[in-house]
Amino acid sequence: MFVQMPLKIGLRDDACFQTFVTEQESLAVALNSLQAALLKNSGNAFYLYGKGGVGKTHLLQAACRFVTEKEKASVYLPMSDVGLPLIPDVLHGLEQTPLVCLDDMNHLIGDAKWEIALANLITKSSVQGHTIVLSGEKAINDWDIRTQELAKALMNVLPIHMQGLEEKAEVIEALKRHSTKMGFDLPSEVGNFLVKQFSTDLQELLAVLKLLEQATLVEKRRLTLPFVKQVLKQA
Repeated sequence: MFVQMPLKIGLRDDACFQTFVTEQESLAVALNSLQAALLKNSGNAFYLYGKGGVGKTHLLQAACRFVTEKEKASVYLPMSDVGLPLIPDVLHGLEQTPLVCLDDMNHLIGDAKWEIALANLITKSSVQGHTIVLSGEKAINDWDIRTQELAKALMNVLPIHMQGLEEKAEVIEALKRHSTKMGFDLPSEVGNFLVKQFSTDLQELLAVLKLLEQATLVEKRRLTLPFVKQVLKQA
């Protein structure tokens, strides 16, 4: 039985490959392989893993946007969202979709029904030439797998370890890409100020950037350092 999702899960406007910045050469290479797989019927499967806030959700949604722009179908499911009616049967039939992204799915491991549903999805999608992208915090070797079906299916999944940005210049570059996507320019002096004032935590900085975006729209002003200081003082 194919379970029809009762709602459409929207993608974040800034979630695209162009706004993603990484310091990891290995991750950059892996992302090139991912984009290449999305362009052809390769039947590949990928697993992005790392701590929260390193950009896993960003990349899963970016992959969905990428194939949508190529006029191909995709499904994005946030597996830890308690507001969604997610049961193992929801994966049944998704192998017909060119791209399926399952976000934050570590907590499903250890449940035999979910494991078999996931194993079937990975195996059948590969046969169809379709792509699967999974994400979670734990490495596959640390999963407490209960079923042989999933253990076998995971042999064809490419694990990609993700780490957060640490270099100040790379964080500022990421902010610049996001601001361009939002429709305004972020001067370097403003980027430097934000990193110094807050941290190199990209998620925190993107929340600040969203606040500044709203201020520029309301005030109809360019983003200058004096204006930023004024906005943040009033926030």
